[in-house]
Amino acid sequence: MKKVLSLLIIMLCFGFYSFAQEKAKDDIPESKSKAIEFLKADGTFLVKEFYDLQKIKGVECQVLIMTNVVSGTKMGCLRLETQYRGQYSSDSYIGTLDSDELDACIKSLQYIKDTLLPSAPTVYTEAEYKTNDGVKFGAYYAKDKWTAFIYTKGYTSRSAEFLGVDNLDSFITVMQQAKILIADKTK
Repeated sequence: MKKVLSLLIIMLCFGFYSFAQEKAKDDIPESKSKAIEFLKADGTFLVKEFYDLQKIKGVECQVLIMTNVVSGTKMGCLRLETQYRGQYSSDSYIGTLDSDELDACIKSLQYIKDTLLPSAPTVYTEAEYKTNDGVKFGAYYAKDKWTAFIYTKGYTSRSAEFLGVDNLDSFITVMQQAKILIADKTK
């Protein structure tokens, strides 16, 4: 009887653990990025080229050009990577901006820099731009100051980097460079 009871308890523990793992996977939202869909396509032979751009306060920036050799189609995106280093673990988080999202993101960052940061709201205020892959750029006003941020994966604070005004200028420049490089390499 003890063996059966012990076996039942062990099976229940593994069942709960497995359920918790599945639940954690369900919490990660699906990407709507065209570049991610291009990468996931079955029956393709892809060549991926990575072009390094400026690293901005812990965020590695690259342009990724993907070529489907079979169909001859090309696509490019801006790839952003942050690192998380905790006491017991470390992770990297990669987010993408599709090439057609770059203009809107540049305008959003310019608005944050030129309009929001010089203002002093009387209430807690936040603004953010979110990409198809869940990258979030934004700023919030609390305790009498603005704080700008980027999350390479919007679902976890581990992917966050907090930015200064000079970092916003750098991201705008990187996005402008990415637009030019993507246009040139996907001709």
